[in-house]
Amino acid sequence: MTDMPMRGFVRAFCDAFLTHDTEQVADWLDEDVDWVVFGPVDLFPFFGQRRGKAAVLAMYAEVLSALEIRSCEKDSILVDGDQAASMIRLTAIHRRSGRILTMRIAHFAQFRDGKVARMRALLDSFDFAEQALGREINLTAAA
Repeated sequence: MTDMPMRGFVRAFCDAFLTHDTEQVADWLDEDVDWVVFGPVDLFPFFGQRRGKAAVLAMYAEVLSALEIRSCEKDSILVDGDQAASMIRLTAIHRRSGRILTMRIAHFAQFRDGKVARMRALLDSFDFAEQALGREINLTAAA
């Protein structure tokens, strides 16, 4: 596999957020895709695991109801066989608070027949939570 499927997927991923057209990403998803975004689901319900194309597309709708995506840019892509990794820079406005949120997201994808069959997304969800809350989270009470 070349880096073309991952590049196409990353472009569709970002375009879907920017245009609010989740169907742009649908063609890139395997029917049985296993998708996980690691982070606090209590604060961001669109984090967590989704199974199947319909569930992933519903997650996009959840993201768009919580965040107004302002920019989504690819930093880098690395491909090894049917697996690929990408870094994306995302800027959004948190609809509930009006705060501007910025994050870098690492995607680790596995492709089957040119479609995403497995996705793992990692970001600094602690920093993301602090940005959304508009304050530092005091961890001394948790220690």
